[in-house]
Amino acid sequence: MTDKEISDRLQVALLAANRAGAFVLEAGKRGGHVLHRKQTNDFVTETDKLAEELIISIIKEHFPADAVFGEETGSSGKLEHGRWIIDPIDGTTNFFRSLPNYTISIAWEMEPFKPLVGVVFNPRQNELFWAGKDTGAFLNGEPIQVSKLEDHSQAIIVCVPPHRRHDLAESYFEKMKRIFLASSDLRSYGSCALELSYLAAGRVDGYYELCLGYYDMAAGICIVREAGGDFTSADPLTPFSDNRCDLVASNGLIQDWLFHMVQA
Repeated sequence: MTDKEISDRLQVALLAANRAGAFVLEAGKRGGHVLHRKQTNDFVTETDKLAEELIISIIKEHFPADAVFGEETGSSGKLEHGRWIIDPIDGTTNFFRSLPNYTISIAWEMEPFKPLVGVVFNPRQNELFWAGKDTGAFLNGEPIQVSKLEDHSQAIIVCVPPHRRHDLAESYFEKMKRIFLASSDLRSYGSCALELSYLAAGRVDGYYELCLGYYDMAAGICIVREAGGDFTSADPLTPFSDNRCDLVASNGLIQDWLFHMVQA
């Protein structure tokens, strides 16, 4: 995979994220969203579906042979030329409740779970995060890096309870309490892609969540990696899959501590 092939796909991802962001932002202003429940506490709106169609149409215009994995449309195409991973609105509940923390998330990879391109756009706050392999990470054109914090007692950690899997709540909250007591404070913004982008920008220091879809985090982990951070599966015996990812991520300096906290 050449630098040009990565750069070309990054430019298309930026184009698609900007266009989809403008579309979603305008739809949010109109309101009156039609909701469909996919499963417990998992919703989709017509805007999600239309935004994904828009993103895919832009990708296919430039790279018709590439495969696509979208949250709403599933998988299509052959993997020889790489795969796009799309979450048209990460944080759908925030979107239809008019909370500003929702994003358009687009990634591209040649090998499964090793994204080479990541773009995350928060249209409500006009913040565009992106990264390409070995190019660094950026916010609105300016380089970003993870925090330099080494003392976990001063860290801000994103902990997101398993709102779609209440059967996992008791175990999760035990670990969440352990992290809370050993850190400075906790946060949860309602969009994995946004939270990972905040980690990349040094706004928070660590992240722990269960039962993510790969489309939730693909772009974000690319941005975190290029910003100098680290990530891994929360369970060493359960690698990432398209349907479930249990994620621990951090600035790298507190990665071992945070991983230990969710294993203890």
